[in-house]
Amino acid sequence: MIRAKAPIVHLKPNDSRIMEAVVFLVSEADRLGKQATQYDIVKSIFLADRRHLNEYGRPITFDRYVAMEHGPVPSNVYNLLRLDPQEHGFPWEKVQVGPKAFQYKNAGREFDEAILAESDCEALAESFVTVKALGFQQIRKLTHEDPAYVDAWEDDSEKKSFDMSYVMLYDVPALEKAHELKFISEHI
Repeated sequence: MIRAKAPIVHLKPNDSRIMEAVVFLVSEADRLGKQATQYDIVKSIFLADRRHLNEYGRPITFDRYVAMEHGPVPSNVYNLLRLDPQEHGFPWEKVQVGPKAFQYKNAGREFDEAILAESDCEALAESFVTVKALGFQQIRKLTHEDPAYVDAWEDDSEKKSFDMSYVMLYDVPALEKAHELKFISEHI
């Protein structure tokens, strides 16, 4: 049975903001003496983008979100984390800590304050603390209940990811705001 879904409004991901968000989170994990896995990073960015969108009118990264088995995933962040940092000159180390799990650590530089605003950093830091405090199962449950995830996910499909709608990332679904956001993403 096909069900109606919220319209997909594609934003232009901001690669420099995506890179700096990851650098910030790796630095924050180093500072706190915590492990930052790819799961921790993608969930922290999702929660931070959603929060920042609703509090300040824009996400931090403008990334494209997809619903996957373990919840919402910022696709460009996910793809970035899959690459070898040494081959690509990324300022962090990637260490395998499980069959499919990696830790990101030893940020080789501070994030660029000209790219991330104070509000971006606050949202990222608080989201990282939330992800680490709640752990895998509780974060999985929390993000699986997010309206944008619920709208996008299809249990009966063989596909492994589904586009999520920015319309549904607002606390109150907002098609017009999502279209305005698309325009902003193309001009920053």
